[in-house]
Amino acid sequence: MINTFQELHNRFDAIAHSAHNVTRSSSGAVGELFEKLMVGKIVGNQKGADFASIETEAKVHYGNSETTLFGFAPKRRTGSITAAQFAFTYGSSRVRANVVNSYGHSLKVNAKSVKITVDGKAVTGWTVAELSERIAEKMPNLAIVKATKTGNRVTYDRMTVCRHIIASRFIDSIRNGDVVVEVRGSQRGVIFRAMPSIIEGWFEVLH
Repeated sequence: MINTFQELHNRFDAIAHSAHNVTRSSSGAVGELFEKLMVGKIVGNQKGADFASIETEAKVHYGNSETTLFGFAPKRRTGSITAAQFAFTYGSSRVRANVVNSYGHSLKVNAKSVKITVDGKAVTGWTVAELSERIAEKMPNLAIVKATKTGNRVTYDRMTVCRHIIASRFIDSIRNGDVVVEVRGSQRGVIFRAMPSIIEGWFEVLH
C-alpha cells in the first residue's frame, strides 16, 4: 500500500525506465500492469481512487488518443433515455460540445446540465452537480503516467502528480469541447475522455 506522496514517487522511480512485459490482452493491460507493479495487485474500477490512502487516481497514457476519465451513465429521469436506449435507438456515438457529428449528435452545456442532443434536441444527460461530484470522487488527486509501448513491452517514462481537483474546470472543459463523451450499448454505458494536457489543467498543483 502507498500511504504518502513521497512513497508514490519512490515506488515510481523504482519501476520507471525499465522494460516490463505486458502479459494481459485487455484494453487496459498497460494500466493494470502499472497498478500491479506499484501496489502488487490490479486495483480495478472501484468507486474511489486507485491509491486510496492518498486519494489519488492513476492514469497511464501512451499513444495519441484521449485518456479515459471514468464511466458514468445518465440516471433515469422523466423525459430522458438511458445509455442503452440511446445506443439502441441512435447507435453508439462520440460527442463533444460545439461540434455536431455525422449522426447529428452533440453536447449542450448550460449552468445546470450537460445534455446529449440529437438534431438539436436533448435526449439524455447529467446535472452539472452530478458530474462535479463524480470527478471529485474519482480523482481528487491524479498521477498521470506517460508510457512507451513496443509490442508486448512497456516502459513507464515519467509521472506527473496533480493535486486538488477543481471540478468547475472539468465542467469548463466539457463546455469548451475538450472532453469527449462516448456512448456505448455495453455495461460501461458512457465513457468520458480527455487529453492529458487538458486534464492537468483541472488541478491546483502539479509536481
